[in-house]
Amino acid sequence: MRSSAKPKSKGAGDGETLFVTVMSAKNITTDDKATKCDSFCRVSSTFNTQRFKTKVVKKTGNPTWDEEFSFFIAQPTGHIFCKVLTKDRWGREVSLGQVAVPVKQLENGQPVEFSYDLETENKKKGKASEKGEVRLKLHFPVPKKDVSQSSSAPQKKKRIVEVYTFGEELGRGGFSIVKKGVHKESGEAFAIKIIEKTAGEEELQLLQREIDIMKKLKHKNIISLEEVFDEPDCIYLVMELVTGGELFDQIVSRGTYGERDAANIVQQILCAVEYMHNNGIAHRDLKPENLLVSGPNNDIIKVTDFGLSKDFGQATLKTSCGTPDYVAPEVLKGMPYDNSVDIWSIGVITYILLCGFPPFYGNSDQQIFEKIMKADYDFPSPDWDDISDEAKEFIGAILVLDFSTRPSASDCLLAPWLDNKGVNQRQLRNLDSFRGGMTKINDQRKGNGR
Repeated sequence: MRSSAKPKSKGAGDGETLFVTVMSAKNITTDDKATKCDSFCRVSSTFNTQRFKTKVVKKTGNPTWDEEFSFFIAQPTGHIFCKVLTKDRWGREVSLGQVAVPVKQLENGQPVEFSYDLETENKKKGKASEKGEVRLKLHFPVPKKDVSQSSSAPQKKKRIVEVYTFGEELGRGGFSIVKKGVHKESGEAFAIKIIEKTAGEEELQLLQREIDIMKKLKHKNIISLEEVFDEPDCIYLVMELVTGGELFDQIVSRGTYGERDAANIVQQILCAVEYMHNNGIAHRDLKPENLLVSGPNNDIIKVTDFGLSKDFGQATLKTSCGTPDYVAPEVLKGMPYDNSVDIWSIGVITYILLCGFPPFYGNSDQQIFEKIMKADYDFPSPDWDDISDEAKEFIGAILVLDFSTRPSASDCLLAPWLDNKGVNQRQLRNLDSFRGGMTKINDQRKGNGR
């Protein structure tokens, strides 16, 4: 049943971000009596190639997702599509219906929460589907100014010292200082990155790219950029404050992580990377120093430092960058590469979390590079004796030379090791893309004398 409320008719401005929240569904059923209704949603648009997928909610006809995705649109025309899906007994996707929401019906800044009937392919023309409904919330983040206020003089933006009180220094880099800042009105604390404009032109260009990328990203496992102050001498980035420090420091303090804790960390990194890749962003410098920890138990991961990130869309990348221990072999070889370099880095991070040292080691960067370019690593005893085969399989599927066979972030999230190390037959049937190449990979290693 459709909501009786009608969205107001105003379109988006040029170059806006549209936030779409897939909230829930009702009366979701399947004709296949042998199939449990494990449902998920795929969200896409006519604006660009962005596609998102919600988590799978198991064995219910009334699933709740409450997951938000962002779409970048240049014109106030087009549609958002939300398709509800399940999988049959052979693991094939089955559509349970979809809806198409015209963006021109939305009013900027005003969230529109709306229940839509699911329309199916076999429905009669002009008849609404009786299979169920899906509830969505859509909005643009910044409302347009009221026309009645347009004649008033624009307010001059305040300087940052008028808005924030600066506190202690939190960190320092080659061209920047990070200080704690407290908003004078709300009392909320933030991290403020201060970059002097005496930095070189190349550094300032990289900074602008970092700002543009961070403005696009809104995810619970990614540091959020709240606002930017561009002043005569400095640029100030006001960011979410995370007080738990770097994952690197946690590794140094703990030595190693248990598999359950390591899997929790890796899963969060993968969720952030899946979101970035779906938005056309490759991080290109994932490492424990660029992963911050927060929460009461320091168990929430936040990806930060997008200085080497790249908005690549469907294109391949060529620039050689990254940190030696975590850089993918195709980058070292000067080959064109894609966002799978981030997956390689996650494989290295996973290895370090479980044993406390990197998979590729040597007395110099050159020795490390030589091992990386051969994917020359192992699981030495006794450090790996008590670590599960599922963890080793997870790492082994990632740290492969042929990046075209490397699993995507979405594939990795299906790995049984991330499901509390529990393996069941349903999962194995769904993991053909992840595990199908393992025999080939093992044969390749044996051929290399491994």
